[in-house]
Amino acid sequence: MRLHIRNPEKTARIALLITLSFMVCYGFVLVFAQVKPFWIDEWRLIYNLKFKDPATLWGPLDFTQQFPRVYLEMMKIFTRLFDYSYFTMRLPSCLVATATILLCYRLMNKIYKPDTVTRFLFVFILVSSVTFTEYFVQVKQYTMEIFLSLVAIWQLLGVLGINNNGVQHKGRYALLCLTFLVAPFFSYTYPIAAAPIFLVVLTQNILKFRSKDEPKQKPQILFLQWLPLFFAACSIVVFYLIDVSRVMADKEMNAYWSYRMMSGGSGMLHICSKCWDFFAQVGAGFIFEIIFGVLGISAFFWGAYKWVGSAGKTMYGTHELLRLYALLLIVIAIGLFMVGKLPVEPKFNAFTVPSITILVIFLLDRLYILPGYRRFTGWFIAVLIIGLIGNIVSSAADLVLKPTYAKRMEIYVATEKAIMRAQAGGIPILVTPGVAYPDAITNVVPNLATMEASAVLKTFPAYKVSDNIPVYTISDLTDLKEKVKQLPSSITSVLAGDGITFRLISR
Repeated sequence: MRLHIRNPEKTARIALLITLSFMVCYGFVLVFAQVKPFWIDEWRLIYNLKFKDPATLWGPLDFTQQFPRVYLEMMKIFTRLFDYSYFTMRLPSCLVATATILLCYRLMNKIYKPDTVTRFLFVFILVSSVTFTEYFVQVKQYTMEIFLSLVAIWQLLGVLGINNNGVQHKGRYALLCLTFLVAPFFSYTYPIAAAPIFLVVLTQNILKFRSKDEPKQKPQILFLQWLPLFFAACSIVVFYLIDVSRVMADKEMNAYWSYRMMSGGSGMLHICSKCWDFFAQVGAGFIFEIIFGVLGISAFFWGAYKWVGSAGKTMYGTHELLRLYALLLIVIAIGLFMVGKLPVEPKFNAFTVPSITILVIFLLDRLYILPGYRRFTGWFIAVLIIGLIGNIVSSAADLVLKPTYAKRMEIYVATEKAIMRAQAGGIPILVTPGVAYPDAITNVVPNLATMEASAVLKTFPAYKVSDNIPVYTISDLTDLKEKVKQLPSSITSVLAGDGITFRLISR
């Protein structure tokens, strides 16, 4: 596909490489420089990491948190080694996000021909998606969810290739089997992303068996093709029994997210609204939500139409089977929403972004070859790429441009110093909800466990679990003498503050 500009493929490739390099460098700056204070979603998870031992991490987590337990245990081991420092909290997500960029770029080159400009959208759309930019270095599992959605596509291509070419490299085959065994334990959405692989491989087998032009499949090839899927099925069952079953039984979590599920409303309007959100939330910002809402829905129905129209074919290529995978995954995800098992929320639906992108690229490629649409489609793709680059850069700039950023940093620095001062002198701390600015942690959110200011302060990297300095929540800094009197008599002095100003108070 060629745009009416000089060497569009080279221009797009250079733009992509510069943008990705910027993203990776930006991520590592956030890891090594303490310029991104933690916020309420992270506080809740960090509190569990710091104050639960490895055994209790497998039980209910505090503050309605859910996190794949094997991944959480590995996070616990790593962060504890460095005393839960800022660096160790930010590094895992950054490494996974970087691996996601590299894998996405590799898959782009594997799936699409090198002379097509639309292939770069496969990376641009994923990297600019709201979940990827928002959680790039956050202490959450969503970067891993996105990474494993790409791993599922890589696995699909690998398994399909076995049927076509056999096992070409024993080491790669062993790696394929290993990823099927391990991946389910690191993501709640990977089993959903892996489910269509079984159906697509079965479709390939049936069509090849029925084809008169293709050689009959050898039993050993079928065995080698289905062995990794057998490993996947076993791992998913074990993962469900030891981990997912706990999530599904969490009544607080289910009640809190019900308003984003099918149970949160009824009628065709509610369903249509959520289905629109499902596609629109691929984009970050109002304009891109409209673009991807229209593009995503159009691409899905166009892809489904083409598949129904080609039902009489006796054989499908890898690209057609890949589009079948994308269609099936979206159908499964929407179906889970319809039965009240999956919320429509960008971070919970991020595993579908690569599949939506595959269908969008398919639609744009078809529009480009239609008479009268070529020039418009070409310029639309060029403008879309420029807009996505702008979205990526602006998401980084937004960190420091937010009106709340300066005060959040002031609170982070001041509170870190206060914690170190208190620990050096063995002095308890009194802290107001101001330490959690701008999150209204004292407000009671229906069906969601609240977090006191004292718990927030303990999630700061400076607070050492081994020192265990007592921390108490107070409403404000008035009548501090009276508040100190209400503490145990053994406490003679405290450090009281609102996150910015701290002062020593004695009895």
